[in-house]
Amino acid sequence: MAGKSTIENCLNVVLIAWSMVMAGTGDLDVLRFARQLHGRFLDITYGNHMATHMAIGFLFLGGGRFTLKSSGTAIGALLCSVFPRFPVHSNDNR
Repeated sequence: MAGKSTIENCLNVVLIAWSMVMAGTGDLDVLRFARQLHGRFLDITYGNHMATHMAIGFLFLGGGRFTLKSSGTAIGALLCSVFPRFPVHSNDNR
């Protein structure tokens, strides 16, 4: 059986992936999911907060004027920036 933190991490990864696919569109379904997910955690960690707001940032990239590039270098940089290892505290350096 998966633990609570594992399920929360999986939900955060799904949210970030969905927001990257819909980047720059301002899709309301993704925004609703992000708001529900953010309000669902009773003991919200820094990583949950960071993942939710990163997803909202991707969703409204450039006020809806920009999207993500699909070149090899851009995908590599994006993978490094959203690697799913979210910190528990703001001073956590894992």
